[in-house]
Amino acid sequence: SLPVARAASASSAGSPAPTKVIVTASSLGVANQVAASVGATVVTNLSYLDAVVADVPATATTTLNRLPGVTVTPDVAISVNGVASTGAAGGRAPAADFPESTGADRLVAQGTTGSGVNVAVLDTGIDPLPDFSGRLVDGVDLSGEGNPFQDSYGHGTFVAGLIAGDGVSSGGKYIGEAPGAGLVSVKVAGPSGSTDVATLLAGIGWVLQHRIADRIGVLNISLGARPWTSTQLNPLDRAVEAAWQSGVTVVTSAGNAGPFNGTILTPGDDPLAITVGAIDDQGTPTTSDDTMAAFSSVGPTSPDGGIKPDLVASGRSVVSLRAPGSTIDTGFPSARIDTSNFVGSGTSFSAGVTSGAAALVLQSLGTPWAPNAVKARLLGSARPGPVGNPFVDGHGSLDAYDAVVGPKLTLNQSVPVLPTSPGATVSLAERWTLSTWNAHLWTGLDGNGSTATSTGPTWNGLEWNGLEWNGLEWNGSVWNGLEWNGLEWNGLEWNGSAWNGLEWNGLEWNGLEWNGLAWS
Repeated sequence: SLPVARAASASSAGSPAPTKVIVTASSLGVANQVAASVGATVVTNLSYLDAVVADVPATATTTLNRLPGVTVTPDVAISVNGVASTGAAGGRAPAADFPESTGADRLVAQGTTGSGVNVAVLDTGIDPLPDFSGRLVDGVDLSGEGNPFQDSYGHGTFVAGLIAGDGVSSGGKYIGEAPGAGLVSVKVAGPSGSTDVATLLAGIGWVLQHRIADRIGVLNISLGARPWTSTQLNPLDRAVEAAWQSGVTVVTSAGNAGPFNGTILTPGDDPLAITVGAIDDQGTPTTSDDTMAAFSSVGPTSPDGGIKPDLVASGRSVVSLRAPGSTIDTGFPSARIDTSNFVGSGTSFSAGVTSGAAALVLQSLGTPWAPNAVKARLLGSARPGPVGNPFVDGHGSLDAYDAVVGPKLTLNQSVPVLPTSPGATVSLAERWTLSTWNAHLWTGLDGNGSTATSTGPTWNGLEWNGLEWNGLEWNGSVWNGLEWNGLEWNGLEWNGSAWNGLEWNGLEWNGLEWNGLAWS
């Protein structure tokens, strides 16, 4: 039986404004019932999550939280994970060498372009530019502007260009990772670049409803917020897992809150999603000079202690398509490369490159619905990363070519059953057994952790066997007993300053600038 909540009555005069929350229960009907029992107004039904979005009287929130089997999540704001870079950053020119460094250019030359695979871009919309001609498959606008193919902020168009731009506007100079893939615009934010959890949940639900008709094989989410609860209770993570289980490969950005531990943003903290951090490729196609981007978020995840990110890809001073007249276009005129292109930095863009690579893998597999196989190929083929730390650069740097032509690895993942309480201490060795670093979750590897075939790439990093983490604990804020092995925070030196004037507000760095460097 369902306990009936009794909320204290309040007069309309002087009553606090209702709070928008997501109420999750054992079924959609129960979620509606408990919302009604406290006088809440249901705004949206999220049937795929057994949840509702509701405006709850301020006096009733505590009552709802006390109900057994009911989870109440605040509808927090979420911002895009990448902004413009102003011209040359750190003494080097902007570039778009990622198709060469990942080997995607060789795949395209051989006919693997992502054709037949559609990528849903959950973002600020996609402008109908010539580089996408004939490949804007479908779209929905949940931002209120009424047009999924109008990008008023400029972020979604930039990400879409990295995924699937064909380079026509630049004469072939700036080409996306999968220039033959289709694009589905799931617009969740307008000119500000900000949205909220409820809108993202509605966007993911739309993808689930249209995945077959629109042949959506990949969902790119280059948005994030500081985690507020365990992935087992977080409706955003549960939505990502629902998409994954339905056959959609979900690629997320790690976040731009690095380089400190515990800064992976949600939904990049989800165990199933392919979470991507950013490297600086130095504007060259070779990988030997790559370094970690200092802003790239670092694991373990909070509060669960998950092993993230999964891999890294180019994300600093990369060039992609410009959305003329958009917020970032007008706000950062020095970031314009030519009449059609722009330069930006952020893990948003690393995720976009990886989503393009996922489309290439799916075309080679011949099916749009194989997320576990895609993740296995991308992680199992990754080259050694710049620092070789699972919590910093994951399994290594993206190698799209070997992901397609290399050994046919498979991965059987699982997720934690019980949620982690905020502030609780967890064993990293125990978390290891559920992570993609556990060789027992794979097939296609031999007993030594190498690929079972004699050709193709070797498995990078199974010497991280989990035993090294025995006795090490994570409580969501500090390392207990683990040293950084002299890496000096991945090349970033601490000069004793207190991050002058910057405050962490739980969502983004106020002002979007890091000592004037604009995240570059």
